[in-house]
Amino acid sequence: MSVEQFTVQPPAGLGLLPLIILVVTGVILIVLAFATGRRAKTIRGTFVLLIIVGLVVIGVGIWLFFSSTGSSTITVGLGYVSISSPSFGGTGNLNFTASEITSAYVAQIGSGNLTLSKQHGTNYGDFNVGVFTLGNGATAYVVSNNSTDLIIQLNTGDYLILGTSNTNALAQKFSQSVYPVQTGS
Repeated sequence: MSVEQFTVQPPAGLGLLPLIILVVTGVILIVLAFATGRRAKTIRGTFVLLIIVGLVVIGVGIWLFFSSTGSSTITVGLGYVSISSPSFGGTGNLNFTASEITSAYVAQIGSGNLTLSKQHGTNYGDFNVGVFTLGNGATAYVVSNNSTDLIIQLNTGDYLILGTSNTNALAQKFSQSVYPVQTGS
């Protein structure tokens, strides 16, 4: 059995709005510093502070943009599934073996026990990547850009929720290589 990878891409405009807001705010602070801060020697500290804060805000905007637009990779191999995701705005890197899995099935997220409340990560429409709390109170590590997902219950009581543009292919590969996926759930 071969190793297969599935990529979960964030929506194209996900990090664009925060980038624009933070860069514009930073530019306004720098313009404000040059407009008012250099006139008198007593406000040189204000000038320097506004320049520094403006540059930091621009830097944070650029950093957030690039860190929130990184893709996540789901790797399914013989007896394991692993996740490679940005630590900021994602799950980080995780690896689970067949012996750590209690059950697996395909289901629709968003209602009942499969309602997601974000603890850490990114959620935008059907794009959910990060650590979430489920409707039943359990912790779920989620990497998905689909509302139909592979739901994997771990023997710790936590869940791994995975979805791609072709969740059926992911579930089929997972069922063949890692753990049998229940049908009809």
